[in-house]
Amino acid sequence: MKNATSGEQKLLKAAVGTAGLWVAAQIALIVYYWGAPQFTDMGGYISMALRCFNGQEWYPAAEDVYSYFIWAPGYVNFLILQLHIFGTVNFNSVLSLLFNIAMLFEVYYLGKKFFSTRTGLISAIIFCLMHSNLFIVTGAYTETPFMFLCLSALCLVVSGKWKYIIAAAALFALANWIRPLVIIFLFAAVLYFIFTKAKLHNYAALAVPYILILLLIGAATERKIGHFVFQSTTSGFNLLMAANDEATGTVKTQAKALFIENNESLTFAEKDSIWKGRAHKWIKENPVKFTGLYLLKIPGLYGHDIWAHMAHLESRGANAFEVMASAGEKDKKNSYIKQMINKMLISVPYYLSFIFAFYAAWINRKKLFSVKSIFPAIFIAGTLITCIYPVAFRYHYPFMFTVIIYAAWGVDTLFQKTAARRDIR
Repeated sequence: MKNATSGEQKLLKAAVGTAGLWVAAQIALIVYYWGAPQFTDMGGYISMALRCFNGQEWYPAAEDVYSYFIWAPGYVNFLILQLHIFGTVNFNSVLSLLFNIAMLFEVYYLGKKFFSTRTGLISAIIFCLMHSNLFIVTGAYTETPFMFLCLSALCLVVSGKWKYIIAAAALFALANWIRPLVIIFLFAAVLYFIFTKAKLHNYAALAVPYILILLLIGAATERKIGHFVFQSTTSGFNLLMAANDEATGTVKTQAKALFIENNESLTFAEKDSIWKGRAHKWIKENPVKFTGLYLLKIPGLYGHDIWAHMAHLESRGANAFEVMASAGEKDKKNSYIKQMINKMLISVPYYLSFIFAFYAAWINRKKLFSVKSIFPAIFIAGTLITCIYPVAFRYHYPFMFTVIIYAAWGVDTLFQKTAARRDIR
């Protein structure tokens, strides 16, 4: 930043200082939580990785054919790779920290490229202030490697160079191997090509390697277990959780509709087909209820920003719901109120980011129908697709970087307007 203004120099110092404290805090958290048990989804990934590693196999193995579904195969294999290299998955938190630091620079890069250096630096500061971006290194989440791959690929795409776009296609394919939600980033990449009037070979550089790698992953899996699998096969299970008489819209739903008699004799593909059939039938018979639940899930997806912290507290045996269950009615109410207040206070930077992002979208609305629209496109597409299925607070994480960058744009716009008024006076 040789030609940076004094304002940019101050922002740079603030961003570097904030990032330094942020990294130091994550290192302290990694040390504190080193080797802590992992439950829920995280524990499931590790359990499958250990089983396959001990059996000297990669995931999925032959015995997984009759499981409920194939679950984040790219991530489970990433954990198996760690076991081969380190002999433990404890170093996953260190790798998550490295991914997190890389994403910090990528958010800065995107903010700078699409808006300004100031917006890029403010984006970096907001990224560090997010509670989830601090505690995410303490859990074996799929989100971290998934987002690292997607953000890295997006940065390569917007470089405009076809050689980098080929690399981006490979990263997108690996991300898809972890979570199928990569489709929203592919959508954004295509939008970018359209707005920048990219040449046809750029589209080919993105599509051809992406499809070839998916085919390669699928063929390798088919050779191993007899089924062509290149991504998770959880869509039937998840859809039925959101489309039954007991559905609440959240992942806490325990639906009787999921039960399949003699399910152990059916392959994951057969179970998936049954669940999809039941879900589609229920949706056709209950369109109003499904739509109502769908709409409720949209605000429910964005409730707070401490999901990474809460998940780890629960894995430590500090499940707030268990504590509340053993308390009286008055204590339960007080405990719930305290929890909500704590969540809201911790999530203040998160809530403010939405306010500034909406401010940016409104005040700069004439600029939205441009290449800058790829960020709200990711946010909107991600929200609409995610809410088809049950939601949890952490499911908004893949879209939050777009809110952060727009919030930074809003803060920068506000600063510029305030400075302009001061100059006029």
